[in-house]
Amino acid sequence: AGGRPGAGRHQSARLGVAGTVLLATLGFVAAVIVAWAYEVTPEGIKREKDVTRDESITNQTAHKLDRLTIALVIVGIAVVAADRLIPEEGVPGSEPFSQQTADKTDEPKEATGTRASPDPAPEKSVAVLPFVNMSSDPEQEFFSDGISEEILNVLTRIPNLKVAARTSSFQFKGQNLDVDEIAMKLNVNHILEGSVRKAGNQLRITAQLIKAESGFHLWSETFDRELKDVFAIQDEIANAIAVELRSRLAGEALPASATVDLAAYDLYLRARGLVATRDQAGLFQAIDLLQQAIAIEPDYASAMGTLAKAYMVLPWFSTQVATGESRENARTWAERALAIEPNNPDALAALAIVTSESDMNPEAALELVRRAVEANPGDIAANNFYGDLALRTGDLETALIYESKAVELDPLSAVHLTDLGNLYALKHDFTRVLEMAERALELNPGFGQATRIQLIAWFALGDIESLESVNSNLPPGTENVRLHPLGVALNLDIAHGRTEAARLKLDELKNLVMTGEYSPISVAFNAVLFKDFDTAGEMLLMALEQNDGTWTYPFFVRLPEQAPESEPWQEFWSQPGPQRLAKIRRRNGLDPHVPGFGETVP
Repeated sequence: AGGRPGAGRHQSARLGVAGTVLLATLGFVAAVIVAWAYEVTPEGIKREKDVTRDESITNQTAHKLDRLTIALVIVGIAVVAADRLIPEEGVPGSEPFSQQTADKTDEPKEATGTRASPDPAPEKSVAVLPFVNMSSDPEQEFFSDGISEEILNVLTRIPNLKVAARTSSFQFKGQNLDVDEIAMKLNVNHILEGSVRKAGNQLRITAQLIKAESGFHLWSETFDRELKDVFAIQDEIANAIAVELRSRLAGEALPASATVDLAAYDLYLRARGLVATRDQAGLFQAIDLLQQAIAIEPDYASAMGTLAKAYMVLPWFSTQVATGESRENARTWAERALAIEPNNPDALAALAIVTSESDMNPEAALELVRRAVEANPGDIAANNFYGDLALRTGDLETALIYESKAVELDPLSAVHLTDLGNLYALKHDFTRVLEMAERALELNPGFGQATRIQLIAWFALGDIESLESVNSNLPPGTENVRLHPLGVALNLDIAHGRTEAARLKLDELKNLVMTGEYSPISVAFNAVLFKDFDTAGEMLLMALEQNDGTWTYPFFVRLPEQAPESEPWQEFWSQPGPQRLAKIRRRNGLDPHVPGFGETVP
């Protein structure tokens, strides 16, 4: 009573299979022993040592034994395969996939430094690989990539479905890897792949959903439509996958994607990939393309949200546009997007950063990112920026949840690995900082932000040799990511105790600020390491005047208690915005101490 129907019958069957395998194995071993010790001759069975070579028929019997061995091996494989493949009625996981019940999603787990996640992939998880461009025109590559990304974006709206982010899934473009290997690297259970053929006004999209472990195709479809139907096709594919993964509640369909002008859509698809690179040239190109798209389609909320995000991240990867100007551009486009689409995740996340850094209103900023995550739990920007803002308020535990979630969703992104490294730096776990930086630089060797957190860790750990190595091998263009060679050399001077040389370099950096060639925030960070809090305070006051709130990253600039005797430092913290942030950071228990050279040991 109370048992699963058929459970006893299938248990008996499985015991029978196991017994068959055991008996076959024992019989095979016995046969081999007998065959080795005895030989069959025309006169009967004799011990092998009593048979002369002339009488031996070993060559004949050996061939028979070979065939017997092969037959037994095949039988063994077939029995084991049957045991694996015959479903066990009533046992969870044995029924067809489309009949399985939805799993509950666990809380985000802390990311580890290993390549593969130690936790099994959630049953409801999928990666969308870049669709193959089957068109004769190679220029249509961006279109097939864009189709893949748009389907991915629709899937992220499904509650409790883990969708690997674009940056990670697109790492496998053009690689000839097995589906199960890709799934293992992305820690997902399903792979969506397909192809796109565009010829004139005609479009053929083929898509197939694959169970990674078995390689079985759970669903496949070919869509032959006119180009104008591309948005409906994307929704149809996403909804079909939602059905297969049992992610819709009570049959509720996903909201339909907005239909926009196809020329604007082409521009938007090109731009999204460029924003994801976090490359200075790519960001400027994306901004231009998105502005063109909006000129064609004035109510294009998705393009506006992506444009807001591009402007928002720009100050961290370029010094060509003043931070305050870039932040206000982000605000403008985010507000326009939200007026059309109130839960646009890119717009909410971008506006949250502006609200935090320009308006100095952390509480309102956190409310915006909460909205973004609630509206789209699988959105990478929403999770990443929630972690970033929690980090800025000193709430390291909340930051760990969402930065780890970003890495879980996008495990092959140098950006998110580096952001997680920033968090570990604040927790003074510099071994983990170096681990995150190493992984990021393996993915993107020229990513200056990862080099920056390496320097922070090596300085705290007292590793002069590694500091000197970076000083000698800085990647080109680091001036554009707030990692100036003079600043790196200054850190090395501090490490060696060369006070005068460090002072001269700090003065040179201050001169670059006056000519607009360098950020006052970066000089403030250098000055804190040099323990020149007067200079740091002066630079921070200048940043406030310029509406540059990037100082809120709290590794260097933490609290007034760092330098109670410095007037410029205290004047900065007495301003309304910094004063409000200091109260929140104290409440969250942020440690005011910034490690000096070699003050932290592994």
